[in-house]
Amino acid sequence: MLLHRRARVLRTAAVAAGTSVALLLPAAAAFADDGAGSAEPRAAARDRGSDWPLADGSTAWVRQTGEDAYTADVVGRDGVLIGSLTSTGGRPGYGENNGLHIVLQPDGTVSSWKEDVPAPVPTPKPAPTPKPQPKPAPKPAPHHRNAQVKLPDGTVATFAERAGNGPRVQVSLADGKRLATVDARHLTARHRGWTYKLAVQPGKHAYRFVVVGTPKQGGDSWVYDLNGRLVAKYHAQKR
Repeated sequence: MLLHRRARVLRTAAVAAGTSVALLLPAAAAFADDGAGSAEPRAAARDRGSDWPLADGSTAWVRQTGEDAYTADVVGRDGVLIGSLTSTGGRPGYGENNGLHIVLQPDGTVSSWKEDVPAPVPTPKPAPTPKPQPKPAPKPAPHHRNAQVKLPDGTVATFAERAGNGPRVQVSLADGKRLATVDARHLTARHRGWTYKLAVQPGKHAYRFVVVGTPKQGGDSWVYDLNGRLVAKYHAQKR
């Protein structure tokens, strides 16, 4: 079965400070649906690459395109190419599509997770009488100014209060020496193989701070809200 020519571009970020790309590569092979969840890739010929099932039921086809270079083509359940992301020069590739987050590690392994999107709440039918009194609007949760948290690599993240240009997270050594800063204009930074990224939650206009470990240490991912609370941790899929 040949893939349809129509395809939506998967938003990707080459995980290097201040660098982002949108990449779409042609594909001429069909992929089988393995279902959602973590699993080992199916055996495949060396020239065909390997298939990785993703968290939303789609599939990533990974192939080596050069020395220290891999490309992953992401194909939906219907066999349509969604987009592609690359890992070159020892740097992981990061992609996001409709709440599905994908990390292509420099060794060709793939990890993915899907944002939890709450189901819509049905609007209750109004009572005929008596007319209910409107409830006061709940106060928004306070955003802690300059909240700090120790990250898995031993560095410290400082979450700055929202300003006119959006959130900002500063990564420093334990002695206070600044290493990197991510904000709405510079979403991604790296230090010694670790990746720090601000990711937008689909449909919520809210950010999450994502830390991705090095492939040597497993390539796991940690997700924090802007108050510095750890809200999720994801284990990278292994070969």
